[in-house]
Amino acid sequence: MSNHKSHRAGPAYLEGVTIAEKPENWMEQEWTGKLQTKEGRTQFRIYYYGELMDDLIAVTDFAPQLIVAEDPVDGERYLLFDGCKHGYNAMLCDTYTTEQQNNRTPLLPYLGKDGEDTFEIYITAFYNVDWDEEFADDVDEDGQLELISGERVDFDEAKRNGYDALGIDIVNNKGVKIEIVQEELA
Repeated sequence: MSNHKSHRAGPAYLEGVTIAEKPENWMEQEWTGKLQTKEGRTQFRIYYYGELMDDLIAVTDFAPQLIVAEDPVDGERYLLFDGCKHGYNAMLCDTYTTEQQNNRTPLLPYLGKDGEDTFEIYITAFYNVDWDEEFADDVDEDGQLELISGERVDFDEAKRNGYDALGIDIVNNKGVKIEIVQEELA
């Protein structure tokens, strides 16, 4: 008899562009996905707004991080993390001005120590908040939860995008893994 549990669903905005992975130390409160285009490409350039500290992309005095990946073949961009929209605090606690949300520019290219600019990308979201218990009374009859911004979203989508911590690791062409994001978001 199998005790195998299915994978937790990761961030809703990454659905269709990530392949869920189950790391050796997998816990039910954790989801890891590898970014992959519909065509199967797994090498991306990374562009970010934030302050680079060692290898980590951190918040600035002005606003949280904004991180996108770009397919070098067709130029399509994929949103990896928007600190004004994603994570528990951004969705339920912190408010951001229009200027903070829209003026996080320029997006800078992320370069490895040797100037390398394309990487495999792994995103890990941590889910330690019991949304069903904490917000059961706040979900309306249509299954919507009101966020601090006033926006109403599907409760299941809120649970998926309201992770309480996020990590992004990249792997260069030599197989070296580099952690570029490590954020507590609740």
